[in-house]
Amino acid sequence: MNLLSPDHLRQRYLFALGLLPLAACGTASTECLSVEDIDAACPSEAEAADSLLGDHCGYTVHAVTGPGTARLGDNPWDTAGAVNPECCYPVLASEDVLSTCVVGRPYIDEDGMKTAPAALRGGWARGRRPDLDGLDAHTRAVLARAWTEDALVEHASVAAFARTTLELMSVGAPADLVAAVQAAAADEVRHARLSFALAERYAGHPVAPGAFPLGAAVSLESDLARLAAGTFREGCVGETVVAILSARAAARATDPAARALLEVVAHDEARHAELAWRTLGWLVRRGGAAARAAVELEVAALLEYGVRLTQVTEGADDALLRAHGRIRHADADAARRRAVDEVVMPCVRALLVAAAADDVLGAAARPA
Repeated sequence: MNLLSPDHLRQRYLFALGLLPLAACGTASTECLSVEDIDAACPSEAEAADSLLGDHCGYTVHAVTGPGTARLGDNPWDTAGAVNPECCYPVLASEDVLSTCVVGRPYIDEDGMKTAPAALRGGWARGRRPDLDGLDAHTRAVLARAWTEDALVEHASVAAFARTTLELMSVGAPADLVAAVQAAAADEVRHARLSFALAERYAGHPVAPGAFPLGAAVSLESDLARLAAGTFREGCVGETVVAILSARAAARATDPAARALLEVVAHDEARHAELAWRTLGWLVRRGGAAARAAVELEVAALLEYGVRLTQVTEGADDALLRAHGRIRHADADAARRRAVDEVVMPCVRALLVAAAADDVLGAAARPA
């Protein structure tokens, strides 16, 4: 089964909630990157390491230990059954139950979503560079702006992780949730660096984040119901949608650097959403009826207003933007509908029903 299909994501998240059995993830001895041409030379070990090192599902890749081998893999988003050229590398990995999932989300406060300004300096870009053949100056400018915006959101996630850690600690969250949030910062730094590498190449000059606008004080949330609502909205919904959007964009991208980055983000965001569901399950159990009611209000808002589409890029030729990893409105809308209808709604309904039943059983077990 495709690990990023809505069916498998739904099963993963229900398993994370303790509502469905699923085989556990194990250690890995091989990791793969998509490439453009099965007959071309695989990227070097150093180039592959930029995308492969770090946390994965239940294990951590510490080193790429040999050259890549080309093969044809499945393309799960192509209904015609097309294959996906890829290079697979031997890796040194270890099991790590605390690295199974991390939380990733934008930094949002009372003024809305915040990111650092873009600065004309280096220091953040690291990763594979896209091919500029066939791109005019206007298209490169559109792509540079789009990938810079993505990179700044990834950078802002580091601040979001720090705040989330404090919020979970303020409500007595278990160690595995706190440890996973702490581990997320390095994951999102890697995403930002890979995105800045693309942005710099399209822009033709260095690009990096400036000072992050935290302000004089950081507002923290310690109310269980409001934490549950935010976790559902920003983690369970937002990160599920981004995972499916990124997988869809990756399947349509033909530039190897853009496709490799999107595959990393898609897999990581799926794990981020998985932890968001685990966190929501703990918050709902801890917060009881008030937390369930807060989540139910978020569900009603989701059904009425939908999800704001992300990663949509306009202003240049559709085929060129798609080739370089940017998703179009039609593709984004289809991915959004699948994420909500096939993953989010079944999972949240199952969670709320199970939590309500637990409350009833708990009340019946208490002495009169």
